Amino acid sequence: MSKATEEIRMWQSLKRINGRLKPNFILMALEKELRQHDWTFNMSDDHGVWQNGFSQQKRIKKMVEDAYAEEVDPGDLFYKYWPSDGCDVPAYYGIQRTWQDQLDKKAKEIITKND
Repeated sequence: MSKATEEIRMWQSLKRINGRLKPNFILMALEKELRQHDWTFNMSDDHGVWQNGFSQQKRIKKMVEDAYAEEVDPGDLFYKYWPSDGCDVPAYYGIQRTWQDQLDKKAKEIITKND
């Protein structure tokens, strides 16, 4: 096998590995952001708190968009941390599935699991 062929195969292997790692990395980073996010920043009278929360929200939305671009649905992870009361709607974070759709999805998963 020629050196060029070996390099091509190695590059193809790296691309396959990278294709699997990138979505996982995005979800890991997203989970960290969701865990640390101030979900009620909009209710703060302190402009600095609001600014930090808004900045976090923009970062989360970018990660969500990146996840969708990698064909990974971040909805389950998002709803794991989203408190629903006193915070912005999921669409402000780039989430494409509504809360009702999330509940329907989980109900179907339970029904399928029990069949």
